[in-house]
Amino acid sequence: MFEKVLDLFKKEKTFPCIVWDTKMMKYLDLTQKQIDEINTQPEYEGWSATKKDEC
Repeated sequence: MFEKVLDLFKKEKTFPCIVWDTKMMKYLDLTQKQIDEINTQPEYEGWSATKKDEC
């Protein structure tokens, strides 16, 4: 139980990213999990997330 509470306070590593949603470009700090969701989930069809250092 104590470990689950500690997991809430762990900060995940974020990456500066460029997110393109077919209308607007946004500059966000996202976790790798969020980047993968944007690039693979059908609800984000047409969206792309690219890490800034990969541009």
